[in-house]
Amino acid sequence: MNIMPKSKQRKVTNKPDDVQQSVPPATRYRRRQAAQNSSSGWVGLVPGAIVALGCWVFAYTFTLQDSPNRYLFAGMMALIALMWSISFCVRLWKWQRRRQTN
Repeated sequence: MNIMPKSKQRKVTNKPDDVQQSVPPATRYRRRQAAQNSSSGWVGLVPGAIVALGCWVFAYTFTLQDSPNRYLFAGMMALIALMWSISFCVRLWKWQRRRQTN
């Protein structure tokens, strides 16, 4: 008969193991402002729009090929284009909402 030894019980203490220091409110405000300034404007919108349009063009050109799998490839590219288009629309919506609040 093989009996496993009992595990050692951990001592209960009132002191937590991980002590987290709170961040001052001014630092949180500066971080929030830096995050908004870095992603504001058309700079974040342009690459998404370009990729979405490029994917739609690829999806269309795949239908013009003579390959037997042209509709399969065009469908996959259209799905990718749809995802990029939705991503662009969400970014545009957030940008417009942020612009109206400021």
